Amino acid sequence: MIAVHPPEYFPPLAYTALLQHVDHFVLADTFRFRRETFQNRSKLRNAQGAHWITIPVFGQPEGAQLHTIDIETGGRWREKHWRSFMYDYRTTMYFEFYEDTFRPFFDEEWTELADCTCRSVELQAEIFGFDTTLTRASDLEDSPSTLEAIVKAVEADTVVVPQKDDLPTVEGATVERFHYDHPTYHQNFEGFESRVTAMDLAFNYGREAPQLLASGVEEGR
Repeated sequence: MIAVHPPEYFPPLAYTALLQHVDHFVLADTFRFRRETFQNRSKLRNAQGAHWITIPVFGQPEGAQLHTIDIETGGRWREKHWRSFMYDYRTTMYFEFYEDTFRPFFDEEWTELADCTCRSVELQAEIFGFDTTLTRASDLEDSPSTLEAIVKAVEADTVVVPQKDDLPTVEGATVERFHYDHPTYHQNFEGFESRVTAMDLAFNYGREAPQLLASGVEEGR
């Protein structure tokens, strides 16, 4: 069972639950960049509600393949993002538990968007303890850039797509829709904000986070 999706920057729960649900997840870094998505930004919970952190990219990359996009390295975005995570989550129950694993990500000299976002997905999967196989589309033979070509390259027989996506037809494979009902859980501040990074769940619930994450999966639909 496989899922194919562009890499996102410390993605939210639905993306992470899909990653947990399948055997093999292809990070489609050969797909096209779209602004105002999670492809170069993440949403964090804070006392005011929620806020975005964004990876600055060079030029006007709308429509370019993700693995070709460079990061603007002149600013201090990595330091600012780490500060945001620290200020927003340092008082959660499990921030210190994960800090030594999480902190080194922001010490890396990231220059390419896909390298950075793919690693953020991998790191999040490691923190949640997933055993899902992760593959970058750009590492596959001929760097396939369509869903059907990627499915063919990895010889998958079942493809799972998010409920919000159109249901595609993929020759030689069964396509299943993934339904996810975002659970409401206790966050570090009053009220509840959805679609924030799944790290929010990890920092608040620790080793209980994977079970709570999976509780939103609607089986048999």
